[in-house]
Amino acid sequence: MKKLAAIAFALFLIIAAPLSASADSDGFGSGLSSLFDAHGAVILLIDPQTGEILYANEAAAGFYGYSKLQLESMNISQINTLTPDETALEMQAALEENRNYFVFKHRLATGELRTVEVYSYPAEYEGRRVLFSVIHDVTQQTILEDRESAAVAVGIVSGSMVIFILLVLIGLLLKNSKDLKTSKLEQQNANLQRKTFFDADESLIYLKDESLQYVFVNKAFENFFHLKAEQIVGLDDFALSEDAFAGKRRQTDLAVLEKKKRIVDHVEWNGRVYRTTKFPVGLLSGATGVGAYIKDVTEERSQAKKLEQVLFRYKILTDVLTSNFKDTQQQLDYVLHEALKLTESKYGYIYLYDEQKREFTLNSWTRGVMDDCDVIEKQTKYQLDKTGIWGEVVRQRKPLIVNDFEAPHPLKKGYPKGHVALKNFMSVPILIDGKIVAVVGLGNKEGDYTSHDIYETTMLMSGTWNAAERRTVQEELQFERNKYLQTLVSIGDGVMVVDKQGRIEILNAVAQALTGYTQNEAQGRHYKEVFLLSHEQEGKHINDPIEDALAFDEIQELENHAVLTSKSGKKYHLEDSAAPIKNDMGETVGVVLVFRDISDKKEQRERIEYLSYHDSLTGLRNRRYFEEELARLDSQVNLPLSIIMADVNALKLTNDIFGHASGDKLLETASGVIRSLCRKDDIAARWGGDEFVLLLPKTGEERARKFAEALKHEFSKKHVKAIRGSLSIGCETKSTAKDDIMLVLRIAEEKMYKAKTLERDGVRNKAMEAIITTLHQDSQREKDHSLAVSHLCGELGKAMKLQKPDLRKLKDAAYLHDIGKIVLDHHILNKNYRFDDEEFNEMQKHATAGYRILHSFDKTMDIAEIVLYHHERWDGKGYPKGIKGEEIPRLARMISLAESYDRMTNSSQNTKKMTARQALDEIRKNAGTQFDPEIAQIFARLIEKNPDGNHADGS
Repeated sequence: MKKLAAIAFALFLIIAAPLSASADSDGFGSGLSSLFDAHGAVILLIDPQTGEILYANEAAAGFYGYSKLQLESMNISQINTLTPDETALEMQAALEENRNYFVFKHRLATGELRTVEVYSYPAEYEGRRVLFSVIHDVTQQTILEDRESAAVAVGIVSGSMVIFILLVLIGLLLKNSKDLKTSKLEQQNANLQRKTFFDADESLIYLKDESLQYVFVNKAFENFFHLKAEQIVGLDDFALSEDAFAGKRRQTDLAVLEKKKRIVDHVEWNGRVYRTTKFPVGLLSGATGVGAYIKDVTEERSQAKKLEQVLFRYKILTDVLTSNFKDTQQQLDYVLHEALKLTESKYGYIYLYDEQKREFTLNSWTRGVMDDCDVIEKQTKYQLDKTGIWGEVVRQRKPLIVNDFEAPHPLKKGYPKGHVALKNFMSVPILIDGKIVAVVGLGNKEGDYTSHDIYETTMLMSGTWNAAERRTVQEELQFERNKYLQTLVSIGDGVMVVDKQGRIEILNAVAQALTGYTQNEAQGRHYKEVFLLSHEQEGKHINDPIEDALAFDEIQELENHAVLTSKSGKKYHLEDSAAPIKNDMGETVGVVLVFRDISDKKEQRERIEYLSYHDSLTGLRNRRYFEEELARLDSQVNLPLSIIMADVNALKLTNDIFGHASGDKLLETASGVIRSLCRKDDIAARWGGDEFVLLLPKTGEERARKFAEALKHEFSKKHVKAIRGSLSIGCETKSTAKDDIMLVLRIAEEKMYKAKTLERDGVRNKAMEAIITTLHQDSQREKDHSLAVSHLCGELGKAMKLQKPDLRKLKDAAYLHDIGKIVLDHHILNKNYRFDDEEFNEMQKHATAGYRILHSFDKTMDIAEIVLYHHERWDGKGYPKGIKGEEIPRLARMISLAESYDRMTNSSQNTKKMTARQALDEIRKNAGTQFDPEIAQIFARLIEKNPDGNHADGS
């Protein structure tokens, strides 16, 4: 235990110095914390003056049952069962190094008391003396030791009892016959007491004569061999058990008789370990027999072995941290071979793993594998999906043990001829920040692999990986020989260290960037020459945190509004603190200032303030600001005061057809026009949704009307997709002081709503015309196709004797059946019908988009459903809803057939034009699956009547 604590403390001394400077006010720095969190020993950092727990690792949280955060807010007296005064005395003893080893009772979160060993050493942390404490649960060990002590006591008492009984027997023989009866009764009573005493012991106790035949055995011995004492007495070991086991016991018996001294030995049998304590016993006959007590110490040995593994793991980690390896490869090779010893394995490997590529890359094989492997072409890379059982450790993201590798397993894929033969196997994933970075495999252990092997290997490799990453960072930063500089480079804040006279000793990279001075330029200068601090408001004073830290000898926070002016004149807003640096005697020898640039934070605050009075989408003022300004400007000096309310027409239509991004673009375009026409003193704001409001001081009714007309005119020049800019406007003017400004606002709003109602139909008609015009301008092919399908449907409708209203509806729907393609990108719209999956999914959207467009207009609402279903199939395999047969509207079935015929009889870059006969053959072939069979038959007869007619172009 002491060795383990010394190793842990050595690790702390090695690592704490370079990392303590980087620890912030919340606890350990990330390097030290991650290292000790990776290991199983319970570690606490305690303030010896107050008893506060300054740091607890993950193992401490697991042992005590509290979270790390809870532990780090507690006092050690809440865990230790000593009184506060007793606890203070023990901490003082550790601090003065009068005593560093303690045994306490600690209370867990559940209330359970555990016996613990505590190794506590003084250390420097954040400029003060603290206690670095390593804690071990020895509750079970204490129980085992108590039992062993009891067994030894039993043996001693037993020996004494034997001698005492022999003396009593001799005395009894000398007595006269008168006392014979009495002595026999006493002897029987003594024998009964002796038997009861020995039978109460859990150890196996026996006495053998000079021929090594049993004379006496206790109850535990009877139970072990499942025989009564009278069946055992007179027999030897070979009569009781098989020769191999008997031979092991006979060897030590003979040694006791030969050497005439006590011999302690261990015997392993059937997976159990027994400690035998044998000693010579003088018999009444004058010969020497053998007495013994035998204890099952399997669990004891297991615990001891686990402890040895823990100590060995710490030794390996100490070597990893302190040895000068050539590179990371050599470091990992060393750890892999040490892992063989740790787990008593014969073979091992490390494969690096790339989660993105799902690929293993060989990093290290142990020497024994390469010696025993005869595979000619050895692989170094494997894909996860090509691996067998050994890849399960990644697929399941947890360790794997196979203790009978010869047994059949569904995931085993075998291995090539000449590969090392495995009898058992263990594999552990190395997870760093939630990602598997490597896999360690070990094989051919003499016994079975256990969960403890998994735990020790995981702890070893995690610690090693952290050490390897640390080494890599150190190599990249090239500051191996200067621990302070390593720390300074590793943190993102500016750090400046000054001595007691205020001369700069260290300026890290961030501090150099913020001050504009290099380390060489700054070193030795007084900090006030380099660190130019001032208040953000000119003429105001700012406290100097370094000066205050030296004066008051305590941590000082930078005041708000602190500004650093760099060498180049650039200004930075700062925050953070200055702390005194103490030496071993507790004397202040300097100050460390940690500071950061919060200019971005300040800008963010200003941004929040900006958004509180501005609309985030348009950048105009928001309703809250407008209402405040309306109250402020409502005065005689601003009369006449006009208000204009404007509503962006077709915003909902734009959102429905082209999506909210296009709707937002329409609003942004409107706000841009408004902003361009406003004067400096005018207030323009987004009132909400699609409405804007303008407040025009010193503006009469006529001028306001002209302003409104100019606004409508300028916005009408703008387009978003196929939607032309349109505004409905209402305006009203406050001419006299007695007019109510809120009434003026309400009248302007009512006028706007009235204008919107009157203009609604005209706006919508223009929007529909614009959508059709834009689609046909973007694609001549779509225009020709719309005309052709409308004509074909007209001919088909006549052939099917449709009534005039239905015929008109059919032709209109056929002409507008692809109007939804207005939402498609140009490259898809004009592509020649060979789409990849993504493009086809986009193309399918045009049916629902067409429905939304047509359903938005009163004049086309009755044909919206026909357009929605014109790509459904008779067999139900169409889109968008997958309906079939008669469920599909008849007019939609007619359009589906006509548009397919037109596509087939018109060539494109990727498809060859069919003749009318070829197209009809294709239609007949798909009648009953894609097309309504009855309509297909009528359509075929219609085309056959005029096979040379130009149905497709509308003639």
